[in-house]
Amino acid sequence: MGLAQAAGLTGRPRYREDDCMDGRAMWRDGGARGARVRGARALAPLLLVLAVLWAPARAAAAEGSLWTEPSGAGEELEVGRVNRALVKLAQALRPAVVQIGISGDARDEGEAPPDGARVGSGFIIHKSGYILTNNHVIEQAKAVEVHLLDQRKFPARVLGKDSRTDLALLKIDAPVDLPAIPLGDSDALEVGELVLAVGNPFGLGHTVTMGIVSRKGPGLRPSGPFDDFIQTDAAINPGNSGGPLVNGRGEAVGIVTAVIPNRQVGFAIPINLAKTLLPELREKGKIAWGFLGVGIQALSEELAKAFDLKEPKGALVNNVLPGFPAAAAGVKRGDVILRIDGQEIPDVRTLQRIVSRTPVGRQVELRVLRAGVEETLVATVGEAGSGSRAGGTPRVPGRDLGLQVEELDAELAKKYKLAGEEDGVVVTEVTKGGPAATAGIRPGDLVREVNRRTVRSVDGYRRSIHRDDPGLPDVLLIKRGDSFFYVALKPKT
Repeated sequence: MGLAQAAGLTGRPRYREDDCMDGRAMWRDGGARGARVRGARALAPLLLVLAVLWAPARAAAAEGSLWTEPSGAGEELEVGRVNRALVKLAQALRPAVVQIGISGDARDEGEAPPDGARVGSGFIIHKSGYILTNNHVIEQAKAVEVHLLDQRKFPARVLGKDSRTDLALLKIDAPVDLPAIPLGDSDALEVGELVLAVGNPFGLGHTVTMGIVSRKGPGLRPSGPFDDFIQTDAAINPGNSGGPLVNGRGEAVGIVTAVIPNRQVGFAIPINLAKTLLPELREKGKIAWGFLGVGIQALSEELAKAFDLKEPKGALVNNVLPGFPAAAAGVKRGDVILRIDGQEIPDVRTLQRIVSRTPVGRQVELRVLRAGVEETLVATVGEAGSGSRAGGTPRVPGRDLGLQVEELDAELAKKYKLAGEEDGVVVTEVTKGGPAATAGIRPGDLVREVNRRTVRSVDGYRRSIHRDDPGLPDVLLIKRGDSFFYVALKPKT
């Protein structure tokens, strides 16, 4: 039986409840049916209650009594039925909400306290023991323990976590099925809708508060493409982090993540974002965020005119990181990115979202405006925060020479002792057994020419490689130390 059904708020919602042990869903999706708890519907009965309380004919107090006892007669008001339904809903939700304790600190070499510290909340999203919480709750923990409403305790494994979205996925192993909260649709959530927040504020276990959705959108200080939040006035305090924000059907629509101190304003991560990331957190333990290596900014009306645009749409490139995918593709400072893989870019956040969720290693087509003329560039998406120069040399279709090159910068010049060099691109990787390795090329070599054309950038290298005839070798002029030599590389087929 679903949570809302148990609470008497709906008829027979249909939940998808796959057994995650066979590799399918980790959560239960709430059905589209079921009535919402609507404040407007309860308003008329509340007014009726006020009228009843002031009507002396409804209940007569015995002479000398200090209060009036209920008569036991009369029909139950609708507000009473709603109250009972909310009580049942809270009773159904609380067993699926957990208190999270951590032992020690990943940065601390000392002995962990024996009983740990209870630091936050989480909630069970599948009967087999998958738990959703915040990354900041467990980020520095050496060990994590989960406390249930019935006083049972389980050690928890951290399957995956992501600091950018502040999400973490835990797993506990219980001998029986566990109560779970189905995941709803945060996109369908409306401002003004009633919501419940369940968690462990100040270590006070399994507290339930109620409020409304007061706003949807970026937080106080927008910080990236995934900073859209559900704002609520439901009481949220330290310790609530990681707990669920639940709609009137008993479905989790958000993960509580932040609160403005001394203000009745809290924020929750939309559950639809979590749904897109949970499978990758379970399988890989982290989220691989796509990365191009450019700095971008929004276009004002004045900037749009200055860059030959009719309207302020697109993303203006204000910086290009040497050696990263955008630089390798030929993106330059002052370019305006208009489309990516044919999709319009109305603003900076749209480009950030698309690139972030593009699989690492995939080639994307960038349509840019440069000096009033549109050009098409091809970039290979790298991985953000990998610490490596994502992308390397863009692969030329049909041409595998077995090497990667990067534009020379101070870091690479120091690594390969190439101070003072100006022209050329540096070889950073050579494939074992490939054409370049067979010809004796090694990391640190400078490619000064490709097919008799001087090379000064990765883009120039790419454009100089033969494209049309797979049987025609590419002739490279290599500089190693003070020596120069030519090599002819026939692409590997």
